[in-house]
Amino acid sequence: MKPQHKKISSIRSLKKKAWTEFSKYIRLKNADRDGYVQCYTCGRKMFWKEAQAGHGLSGRGNSILFDEEVVKIQCPSCNIFKGGNYDSFHSRLIEENGIEWFNKKLKQKHKTKQFTTKELEDMIKYYQEEIKKIEKSY
Repeated sequence: MKPQHKKISSIRSLKKKAWTEFSKYIRLKNADRDGYVQCYTCGRKMFWKEAQAGHGLSGRGNSILFDEEVVKIQCPSCNIFKGGNYDSFHSRLIEENGIEWFNKKLKQKHKTKQFTTKELEDMIKYYQEEIKKIEKSY
């Protein structure tokens, strides 16, 4: 039983590390040359380190946790205090991608996804490399 507990802890810690790298990537990828980003839902401009990577669909299930199509820049006010500001978030996602796309994403968020250690390690490595590329371009 101990090896399974260790595996669960490993997956949990790798998932947390992958999210840290993914969130940094999302924020840096959308930053201008001076490091500023704009909230997807309210338009507030802020330095990328002040911003958060917010999910356009509730639940943060594994199937959409690292989905670049539904994770966007948000200010802490919209992401935390306004609970994701979903009215604005959904309207904009639908405007940009269409209602069929949005409905497909809604269905996808309910699917179960179990990450393997290898998947998470690969994801961490990929986002770290992408972050380095972005940082070199400044």
